[in-house]
Amino acid sequence: MDATQSVPDEAGLDCRDLDEAHRQARTLIADAMTGPEATRIDWCAWRVEVRDEVHGLVFTVPFPVTLR
Repeated sequence: MDATQSVPDEAGLDCRDLDEAHRQARTLIADAMTGPEATRIDWCAWRVEVRDEVHGLVFTVPFPVTLR
């Protein structure tokens, strides 16, 4: 999501711990930034919000300026 739009994942993923959730968020970011529409989007304001089973915010992972 960014300040004006979001792409919710209603299905979500079950992660065994916070480390796995963080890895999954980074993988999602890498996939988005290398996808076919990646060059058309300014990723600097985007972030992934990781939420628990009742939709409470657990942590946020910002998109990097560039992908390493």
